[in-house]
Amino acid sequence: MLSDRFQLQYVLEAKVYVAEDLLKRQHVQRLAALLFLASFIVNDASLDSAWADTWVCPRPGQSDLYTDRSGPGCRPLGEVKTYLPVTISPAPKSSQGGNLSPSVANNISSDVPQQQQSRKPSPFSDVSLSLPLLSVGQDKVGFITGSWTGFVAQLMVGYKADGKGPEILGDSNLLPASVHSFHTAVAVASRAVGYDPRYLTVRILVPSRLNGPSAGGIFAVGIASALLGDPIRQDVCMSGTIEPDAEIHPVGRLVDKMNACRDLKKTTMIVPDGLDNSHLNFTGAERSIQVIQVHTLAEAYSAATGRILRQVP
Repeated sequence: MLSDRFQLQYVLEAKVYVAEDLLKRQHVQRLAALLFLASFIVNDASLDSAWADTWVCPRPGQSDLYTDRSGPGCRPLGEVKTYLPVTISPAPKSSQGGNLSPSVANNISSDVPQQQQSRKPSPFSDVSLSLPLLSVGQDKVGFITGSWTGFVAQLMVGYKADGKGPEILGDSNLLPASVHSFHTAVAVASRAVGYDPRYLTVRILVPSRLNGPSAGGIFAVGIASALLGDPIRQDVCMSGTIEPDAEIHPVGRLVDKMNACRDLKKTTMIVPDGLDNSHLNFTGAERSIQVIQVHTLAEAYSAATGRILRQVP
């Protein structure tokens, strides 16, 4: 009888142990699943913010500084600017997904002088050219500077015969702030060379995620060079925003971007003159990179092509 009681107790304890072990295993599995999900979310979030959030930093007595990192009194660009309502996709030109919305197209077209709109531009063959782009990541604790990368985008400019443009296309790697900058570049460059943007198709293909306005200057230079037929120098890289008045405005992290320029094997870097860039000359000399400071699209164009920015024939 006593033996039976011990056996029963043993069986009950064994079942309790098995049950506890099962609960522990389930708990560990759930915890592992939660940790995996959390890491996925974190990684995904870091991927979205990996390239340069854009900040607007006020400078008393000077124009605001557009930069890729925050500072005292700075605010995110997205809080004060509404990006152009356009969806960028890698769809063919016939697709509506990547086309500029009618409201935006009208805004760009209405900015063209009346005499320019009355003169239908001559057709031209599609132009394709490579643009060097410089990106920087966010600063990390324990690191003096953040990450940087240089890559080459493909810009294509074509003639739109129906005059219902501009048709602006891109791909999903062009994030909101860069989309806004690209559209500004189309409007400014076409106005600068006297070409009616209603007869333009412009497309950019970017091999890596790009955000922030700092590629706007090279966008505008590339579009103008495609319309004028002047090749961009092979040794040039550039960082700077393009503004509606055709000025090139300052950006941040130029030393990091110079490293990206060096990685692309470029020997000349065009930068905005709105900051104290004296340290860049020293840094550039260490990296065998000449620094050219510019204030306007015309100056940037001359530095990048060796030709004068002028009206199309």
